[in-house]
Amino acid sequence: MPLPWNRLRNSALATLTGVAATTSVLLVPADGWAADRTAAPAVAVSPAPHEARQTATLATGERVEILRTGRKGASKPNVWIAPKAGQTTGRYAFTSANGKLRVRPLNQRQVVAATELATGAGTPAAPAPTAAKTYPVKLSIVNGGAVSFKMFTVWNRRTLTEYQVKDQRNSPNGSVNLPPGDYVSVAMHDDFPKPAYLLVRTFTVKSAGLTVRFDEKTAKETGVKVDDAATRRDSASVSISFPGGIEIGYASLGGGGKVYVNPFSLTGAALHLQEVQVKKGSSVSVPSPYRYDLSHTFQNTVPASPMFHVRTSSLAKTVTTFRAPGTNTNASLLSGPMVDDLGGMFFDSPVRLPSTVTEYVTPGVTYGRALVYGNSESVLILKDRKLPVGTSAGETVGTAPFDLRGPQYLGAYRQGTTIWLNEDSLFSDSSGNFGFDNRAKVSYKLSSGGKTLLSAVDQSPSKEVRVTVPAARADYALTETVSRTVPYSRLSSRMTSEWKFSSAAATRPTDLPLIDIDLSVSGLDSRNTATSANRVRIGATATARLRATETVTALEYSTDDGTTWTSLPVTGTGDSASAELTVPANASFVSLRVSAVDDEGESVRRTVVRAFAGPAPQRDQTVGATKISNIVVNDGKPLAVDPFGAFFPVTFTATDPAGIADGDAYLYHGSYDKPDNVLISPAPAECRKVNATTSTCELIYDVVSQLDLGKNSLAGPWKVAAWAHSKDRKSYTDLHAAKTVNLLRATRLSVNAAPEPIRKGRTLTITGKLTRADWQTSTYAGFAGQSVRLQFRKVGSSTYTTVKTLTTNSFGNLKTTVKASRDGYWRYSFVGNSTVRTAISAADYVDVR
Repeated sequence: MPLPWNRLRNSALATLTGVAATTSVLLVPADGWAADRTAAPAVAVSPAPHEARQTATLATGERVEILRTGRKGASKPNVWIAPKAGQTTGRYAFTSANGKLRVRPLNQRQVVAATELATGAGTPAAPAPTAAKTYPVKLSIVNGGAVSFKMFTVWNRRTLTEYQVKDQRNSPNGSVNLPPGDYVSVAMHDDFPKPAYLLVRTFTVKSAGLTVRFDEKTAKETGVKVDDAATRRDSASVSISFPGGIEIGYASLGGGGKVYVNPFSLTGAALHLQEVQVKKGSSVSVPSPYRYDLSHTFQNTVPASPMFHVRTSSLAKTVTTFRAPGTNTNASLLSGPMVDDLGGMFFDSPVRLPSTVTEYVTPGVTYGRALVYGNSESVLILKDRKLPVGTSAGETVGTAPFDLRGPQYLGAYRQGTTIWLNEDSLFSDSSGNFGFDNRAKVSYKLSSGGKTLLSAVDQSPSKEVRVTVPAARADYALTETVSRTVPYSRLSSRMTSEWKFSSAAATRPTDLPLIDIDLSVSGLDSRNTATSANRVRIGATATARLRATETVTALEYSTDDGTTWTSLPVTGTGDSASAELTVPANASFVSLRVSAVDDEGESVRRTVVRAFAGPAPQRDQTVGATKISNIVVNDGKPLAVDPFGAFFPVTFTATDPAGIADGDAYLYHGSYDKPDNVLISPAPAECRKVNATTSTCELIYDVVSQLDLGKNSLAGPWKVAAWAHSKDRKSYTDLHAAKTVNLLRATRLSVNAAPEPIRKGRTLTITGKLTRADWQTSTYAGFAGQSVRLQFRKVGSSTYTTVKTLTTNSFGNLKTTVKASRDGYWRYSFVGNSTVRTAISAADYVDVR
């Protein structure tokens, strides 16, 4: 059951943990994992019918999307919830039954409405008998204290008919009218910061009304507990499923929330637990060196103690090596169980690239996985994995070159007189993992007999384009150009595929007879970089999408981004060839070009600019007349990040005689090639045209202190890298250190002068406290050993005078005495430095009599 490629591609995995956002992917019961893509004609720009989606926005601005994809005849959808850019989802409740999905965000300051979507999934409910008399049933949560956030659901156990419950707001009660029958009901209660509750009751309506009580005292905490005391819960989900495709549950990110469930027995029902656990104190800057991916199901009976305990020794263990895409950067590892038709939650945790992560997973369970770069725009869909108990061989992920590996499904295909183009697996790695990047731009040009039939420039990678061609067989030339300049990768900045092929009308969707190229390079280090001391071996394999015999005819390299090329002496015959290369010491990057033909007359020339990095430093680049100026961070004001985070803009001006196509920027700490951390905006820069030659580009950053920084040592100077491209794509500039800005820890300073009022000449005691933001704990902590000035301003004056200078004690406290002489205002003032912000307390007025 491969991970549904199009689900992840189209969702864009908005954001992901470890970067500016966190995503959880909710998989409601699904029987149609996409093993293949059964193609059908679609209108240009829109998803094909087999990928039809529904999208709805929750009351919080989060997005719910439904994608129908899978085997022919599959009706159950895959569903995910994505947060707003730059924000994380917290906890939400969901129910799925009878073709409807309801999702409601929790932990809000006030109750928000649930969003309902029709899924078309599940067993159709049998209608209730029209003549049956109904009786009032009261549903009540007891022993739960104040109840505001709750949701009741009720089904007939025989017919699976769902009945609408009337909610009594801000109370523990609800009511429903029911005909005689056997019922199951679930009460979901979540009043933050109290634990969440999933309470199940079965009952029978006979010939009178009744009250059904859900007793929170009977509920017990549930979850998965591992025998490693150094771990913390990073994310979790708890859900209950019932016969007929009914599923109800909670999902939470951040891991702090607890869920309580009452023990019950019901044939066909199940309690599903899933958790990701990481090392305590880990963050984006200090990612956990290990990850626990745990799942368990209590089938038919939820025991009196529903906490599932597991020993590390009983889990599957493996070590995964993650290579960096030419630079140290942040990423996220995303995974979730693929359990038959149940599905599960996909949770992510941060990883630094390059690094190795020890993974402990529930054995015998197939996990879908992905590696997410940046803010989820670029994703590698890793191979599904099911491991046995004990230690298994590890794998390496993110190996260069990143290149088009050929589509997982139909990419370039023809039906009748229509050719469809959607080569979306553009940034797959050489380890065989399919990948894409939504920040890239794709251009297509299709011609025949010297006539251009299609020209599509700077398309989204997920956009499918089409063109009508003659039915008769003809020779065609197709050129696909992919370009990207992104903060999370330095490699594969431009890729060009030049195909020549012959095609005629087809009655069924049929792949175009294109040749794919798989590139590999051995001898690279963990950052996909070659050193001048080592020779690398470059391999190329040609594969025809339709039956043919392929031959690699040429292999070339370039160290100037494709301006000049040098042929390599090739060894090997037929569809595979290789060559050795000693990378020049002055090469910052090495580009590759491969040519191949097949015995049917088709050919391809594939170019990958910056296929891997070389030993020379990566320097600023400017081609043509493109310029960047006037970079402004936080509107020019000091940038201080409090214990929770900061929200700030970055703007710059870009100019070129041909106009500006796009631009972007990011912040990094440390060296350009090996930064300690990077901050990437949730969305690419928005460049607004000022005139024919000038644009103003703006980015909005939403930094979460503990998540995005996590280390107080990151306070201080950060650099801004910025770039822009001309509208005609002939010139660009890429500045690695365009500006330096201090990222400061926020400070607080208090003052209190007593007694008040005071007689003249008496002793006035003035206390205060200096604290600074702790990004590792999301708190303000006392700032010890700092010089603070005590200042006074007399009534009628606008100027403060320094009276004395004090030093804070080990807790950041201040205390001193002065003689009261006149009415006026007292305050403390702290100058700050390159890592902490200046702080001035509020003034305390003292009346001297």
